[in-house]
Amino acid sequence: MDEDVLRLIQTHMKTVLDTEKMIQEINAASKNQTQYLLLDKEVGKLRWELSRISKRKSDLYEDYAERLITEEEYIQFSRIYSNEIENIKSRLDTVLAAQVRYSQDYHIEEGWGNVIHTYMSKRKLTKEMADAFVDSIIIHGKYDYEIKLVYDDQFADLQKLKKEKEGSQDDRS
Repeated sequence: MDEDVLRLIQTHMKTVLDTEKMIQEINAASKNQTQYLLLDKEVGKLRWELSRISKRKSDLYEDYAERLITEEEYIQFSRIYSNEIENIKSRLDTVLAAQVRYSQDYHIEEGWGNVIHTYMSKRKLTKEMADAFVDSIIIHGKYDYEIKLVYDDQFADLQKLKKEKEGSQDDRS
């Protein structure tokens, strides 16, 4: 079982590093850099809009304090501005996440990357390595078991991104 765990972890680490490199290479293509710049402009617009709405919301209290608007209007406009701010923040998070996916400097999540680089050269499974990678081992029978790794979710997301990138490469061909 130790050999299977080690083999799975080594395959996992190699695949992650190869995939990260491939995504960086694809992102370096001019089409992807254009997309990155478009997303960067969108981030700027959303931040400006967030700043504008936040200023309006803060000015709202002054209007209320100076009795330019009623308490009812203050509550109503405050709620509207709060909703707009939340919507903009949500859109900004989405655009920032998309932008990272187009970055030439794309990297896997830092903690995961550190774990991989720490154990990449190991040729023998250690307790520390197993603790860092293995979430659980489910034994179904004497020779039948399932190994679940800590980073399986991120690994699946990375593979999905790889397929998307490969698909966008194929579309241009």
